[in-house]
Amino acid sequence: MILTNQKEYIGVGSIDNIKDVIEKIQAKKILLVTGKRSYVHCGAKSKIDKILNNTYKKQFSQFSVNPKLDDIYLGVQLLKNTKFDLVIAVGGGSVIDMAKLITILSVQKDGKLTKYIDNNVLITEKGLPLVAIPTTAGTGSEATHFSAVYVDNIKHSLSHNFMLPNYVIIDPELSYNLPSNIAAASGIDALSQAIESYWSIKSTQESKIFASKAIILILKVLKNAVSGDKRSKIEMSKAAYLSGKAINITTTTAPHAISYPITIYFGLQHGHAVSLTLGYFFEINYNFQDSDVVDPRGCEYVKSVMEELYNMFDVSSALECKNKWHSLIDEIGLKRGIKSSGGLASYEVDKIVDNVNLQRLSNHPVIVSKDKIRMILSNYE
Repeated sequence: MILTNQKEYIGVGSIDNIKDVIEKIQAKKILLVTGKRSYVHCGAKSKIDKILNNTYKKQFSQFSVNPKLDDIYLGVQLLKNTKFDLVIAVGGGSVIDMAKLITILSVQKDGKLTKYIDNNVLITEKGLPLVAIPTTAGTGSEATHFSAVYVDNIKHSLSHNFMLPNYVIIDPELSYNLPSNIAAASGIDALSQAIESYWSIKSTQESKIFASKAIILILKVLKNAVSGDKRSKIEMSKAAYLSGKAINITTTTAPHAISYPITIYFGLQHGHAVSLTLGYFFEINYNFQDSDVVDPRGCEYVKSVMEELYNMFDVSSALECKNKWHSLIDEIGLKRGIKSSGGLASYEVDKIVDNVNLQRLSNHPVIVSKDKIRMILSNYE
């Protein structure tokens, strides 16, 4: 059973609710997990410094954008060496993922962290209370019970109900200063997550409600949010949280599975990497052989789901939806290419195909073969 209960604080100025959390759990020592520069740039540092005032706090920000095993060891040791009462994560998806990972892994009995990453059923202890405060409207990590971690450039996902943050603070003001390229990448990630959740083989009535609300809202406000409109940013922050609640139930599918090696080997922001292949699945998920369908609800169900998505995009066919997706990528200023110049060499295609995340691929409603992935990637050669 996936737990979805969190205490939510949503709205402009909601960061002030940190005081209520501290009082509730009577926290005396706090670990802040933050980005290196974004923590200051988004305005969170000045706000939190005033709130915490004389409270003992220590900041942990010495980790890479995509959490690595060595980074996690550092954070785990920090938590073990000081008796903290509360962990507050302030940042994008990597920051919140890192906080979830070190909070849960620091209290397990065995110090060999890979043991738990490869077998989450061994997790038996709950970590410290965790407050997740996203500063980008996109990843949804604040709403999920799993985190990405990279071991030898291979993406793993540690998942456990104990990892769902206890408190979530969605304060849109923290996204106001977000650079347009990051706003675009994180926003398209939120949209991608909601779409993938909607067609996932694990979708439920509840997850589809979260996902459809997110999709409809993001399509209305994404372009203006990327352009800096504050009202649109407020709506994006709500939509991103809904998207996160959707994938907390379903996880993601093929576009995310393909995106991880693109990010690792070519340096593209995660959301940007996802967006490059997702459009093709509007056709793949509709123009299939019946024998390719793996969703137990059957072929007609899969087609009906896709038609519902086309309706949300205000189009009437798979091809129109793919084209509208690619137009959206252009409109928010993201490039539709994996490399800044030149095409992909055959060995680069192989590197992506050979490192696709099989766990996420298995959630897709139709079989996605290596040949299909090569076909998609051939558009970038």
